[in-house]
This record gives sequence, structure tokens and C-alpha cells, in this order.
Amino acid sequence: RFFSQDSIVTDWYRGQLSSALEAINLKEVSFVMYYAPWDAESQYVRGEFEKAANIL
Repeated sequence: RFFSQDSIVTDWYRGQLSSALEAINLKEVSFVMYYAPWDAESQYVRGEFEKAANIL
């Protein structure tokens, strides 16, 4: 997992695109983050993404 299990962010880390699209369609606003777990910028943005999720 890229995001911890207790994170407010739903992480489809196995690429379950159809599940992600279903969840996105249920909400008025959704933020989607595509990431590479080994990438330093993805690792940095992970914390910022979680901060934004907690505010929204």
C-alpha cells in the first residue's frame, strides 16, 4: 500500500480502476492521484495529498 490503512484516502493500489471509477461517480468532487511508489516526488506528494483530504 502507498497510503496507510487508517488513511482517509482510498488507495486502489492494485489498479482496480473500475472500483475507483464507481467511487468517483458517487461523489460531486473527487481528487485522483496517480503515483509511482518508488518515485521521490510521489512519496513527497503523498503527505500533501493526505493533508488536503483531511481538510476537504
